[in-house]
Amino acid sequence: MVYDDPYTPERSYYECLDCGYRETTDSLESCPECRGRVRNIAVARE
Repeated sequence: MVYDDPYTPERSYYECLDCGYRETTDSLESCPECRGRVRNIAVARE
């Protein structure tokens, strides 16, 4: 059975790929702790 997940993130959560630092913000280009790459982990789950 296939269904749509009703989860919709209201805030953006970013996580550093190097050190694991997380922050809730509208936009984050690099980690403030280690200057590593970050990714948006608040994405729709399916």
